[in-house]
Amino acid sequence: MILKKRKIISSIALFICFLTALWGIFWLSFIIIDVLRHGITAINPSLFLKDPAPPGEEGGGLRNAFVGHIMITFFATLIGVPVGVLGGTFLAEYGRKYNISKVISTLADIMVSVPAIIVGAFIYAVVVKPLGHFSGWAGALALGIIMIPTVLRTTENMLSLIPWTLREAAFALGAPYYKVIIQVVYRGAATGILTGVVLAIARVTGEAAPLLFTAFNNNYFSLDMSQPIASLTVTIFQYAMGPYEEWHAQAWGASFMITLFILFATIAGRLLIKRRYKD
Repeated sequence: MILKKRKIISSIALFICFLTALWGIFWLSFIIIDVLRHGITAINPSLFLKDPAPPGEEGGGLRNAFVGHIMITFFATLIGVPVGVLGGTFLAEYGRKYNISKVISTLADIMVSVPAIIVGAFIYAVVVKPLGHFSGWAGALALGIIMIPTVLRTTENMLSLIPWTLREAAFALGAPYYKVIIQVVYRGAATGILTGVVLAIARVTGEAAPLLFTAFNNNYFSLDMSQPIASLTVTIFQYAMGPYEEWHAQAWGASFMITLFILFATIAGRLLIKRRYKD
C-alpha cells in the first residue's frame, strides 16, 4: 500500500515537471519563432553596409552598430578570457592547499548569477564617472568582467578532471610545473576550456544593460573606443522603443542576427563537449 502511494506521488510529480518543462519550451519556441518571422524579412545588404538614416526617413542600416558590437565583444574577450583561464589555472593547480581558493570559487559561482546591470553600474561608478564620459573601453571592460566567472569556473573544472598521474609522468621526465601545465594539462583540457570561452562570448553578446551604462551608443560610424560607440543590443533597445516602423524592422533584423550567433555559438559549445566526451 505504501509502495503504491509512493508510485502515485512520483507519477504526479513527474507529470507536473513535464508540464512545467513543456510550458517553458512553448514560450521559448514562441519567442524564437517570432524573432525568426520578423527578423528574416528585415535582412538585406543595406542593414550591414549602411549607417543609420535620419529619424523618420526610410533606408539606412546598422553598419555602425555591427562594427561597434564586434569591437566591444572582441576586446571584452581579450580582457575576460586570459584572466578567467589564469584564475582557473591557479585554483586548480596552485590553490588547492589554500582556503582562499574555496572563497574565490564560491564568489565566481555567485558572480555567474549576478545581473549584468549591476556590473554595468559598477563600471559606470569606477570608470565612466571619474573619466567624465562614456567609452567603448568601459563597455568592453564591463562585458569582460561578466565573462571572467564563467571562464574561470569552466577552466577550474576542466583542469581538475585531468588525472594527476599525467602530471606525475611529466614530473618524472624532469619537466617543470609550468611546462606540465602548458604542454600536458592545457592540451588535455583544451576542448572544455574552449567550450567555456564560447559560451561566455555567447552570453555577453546579448547583453544590453551594461552597455547602456558604459559604451552608451553612437548614431554615427566610429572606431574610436575611447568615445561612445554603437552596439547592436543598445540600438535594438532604442529602435524598439522608437515610433518609426523602419526602426522596428531594423531592430528585428539585428535581433535575428544576435539570436543566430548565440545559436551557432551554443551548438559549437555542445559539439565541443560531445567531442571531448567521445575522446
